[in-house]
Amino acid sequence: MVDAPTPFAPPRALFACPGLAAATGRAPLGGVREALAGAMMVARLADGMRLPHPLPVETRRARAEQMKGWLSALTVPAKTRTTLLRAIVVSAQGDRVGMAEALAAVTDVTAAHLDRVARSELTRLAEFLRQDAIVLAGVPD
Repeated sequence: MVDAPTPFAPPRALFACPGLAAATGRAPLGGVREALAGAMMVARLADGMRLPHPLPVETRRARAEQMKGWLSALTVPAKTRTTLLRAIVVSAQGDRVGMAEALAAVTDVTAAHLDRVARSELTRLAEFLRQDAIVLAGVPD
C-alpha cells in the first residue's frame, strides 16, 4: 500500500536523466563510473538552466565552483576532464546554446559507456536547452 502524499508537501524532485543515473550506478568502480558521475553532474547543472524556473545565476555560479573542486578529485582521462570542465564553466555563464553544445560534447566523450536510454536523455536535455534559448530570444518556431 502506497501512502498518499500529504496535502502541503512539496512535489517530489525529479531528475531529468534517471537512465544516466542508473547507468552510473551500474558502471564498475573506477574511471568509467567517475566519468559517468561527471556527466550526471553536468546534466544537473544543465537542468538548472531550464525554463520555466531556471536557478538564479548566483546559485549556478556557486554550484559550478563547487563542482570544479569535486571534478579535480575524479580519476578520468584528460579529454573527459577537459570536456566536463568546459561544461561546468558554460553552466555558470548561463548560455543555453553553449550549454547544449557542451552537453553534446560530454555525451560524445562518454558515449562508449552510455546505454541508449542515457544517451537519449542527454541529447533530449541539450535539445530542450536549445528550445529554451529560442524562447528567450523571442524567435517564433
